[in-house]
Amino acid sequence: MTKAWLGWAGRVIFTVGAVWFLSTKLNWSEFGQIVRKVDGGWLGLAVLTYGGVVGISIVRWHLLLEVAGAAVGWVRTAQLSLAGLFFNSVLPGMMGGDVMRAYWAAQDAPQARPAAVVSILLERVLGLTATVGVGAALILPHWSDLTAHPVTRAGAYAFLLVSAILLVLLVLLAHPASGKVLRGNDLSAWRKAAGEGAEACHVCLTHPVGAGAGLGLSVIAQLLLVTLFFSVSQGMGLDVGFWQMASVLPMVAMITVLPITWNGLGLREAAFVTFLGTFGIPTAASVAISLIGFAVILAWNLVGGLVYLTTGVGKK
Repeated sequence: MTKAWLGWAGRVIFTVGAVWFLSTKLNWSEFGQIVRKVDGGWLGLAVLTYGGVVGISIVRWHLLLEVAGAAVGWVRTAQLSLAGLFFNSVLPGMMGGDVMRAYWAAQDAPQARPAAVVSILLERVLGLTATVGVGAALILPHWSDLTAHPVTRAGAYAFLLVSAILLVLLVLLAHPASGKVLRGNDLSAWRKAAGEGAEACHVCLTHPVGAGAGLGLSVIAQLLLVTLFFSVSQGMGLDVGFWQMASVLPMVAMITVLPITWNGLGLREAAFVTFLGTFGIPTAASVAISLIGFAVILAWNLVGGLVYLTTGVGKK
């Protein structure tokens, strides 16, 4: 408990520090003017776009649960997914809602608890794979432009490193021997659960629905996420190309996922400022893109809070 509270306190302190440092570098008058001039039509498109991302995440998780043998029903999947989005916003880090979803799904499908938990991991892996795939498709043709600046060059090489690690992880999880290796000859509960989880990974990653449809939906979701932030930038009247936003988001995601601030606050804005700055986007505009995009996501996550309060998600 002491370590947990220290971890939470550390994230809060780091978040406050990051936000304070960023606020000292921001021209608040310019920032206010930018936000007030955002076009409502583009903002509405951004809201609808993230609604599509939410819908796709529900369908993808349900398919993975079915393939893994831990299906909980479409309505229940939607309830757990929306409530998980809410907890992603209110808990420290970026995966608090995933932990809650895994817990609820395991309660609903006690006969397949490892598979229910693994479905969350696979959803994240497929999402990251889509991020890498879409990013690579748009980054590699413009590699010389990105590597021309030290900041984007470092981000691009870090992107390649993460891509290589992800590829190795997918190959290992998809191999049929992964379950046997993790289970070993140890009869302990955690080794048994690890083995069953690896076997569920193998089934999902080699199943046409789990790997094919799951990955395809993840690619569409990633394109919609890029469209969200692109719509925000267009609503602000900024000269930001779609490929530029698509190349920036994977690098922003790599930084934001670090569990050192509350829901990535401060890190996300600093990353947008750093990477968009290489394309000539002012600091105030970059922060506005980040905060408005996050506000759209937060609005949908609060819908998940209403679902959690009104439907009794925590009860089977």
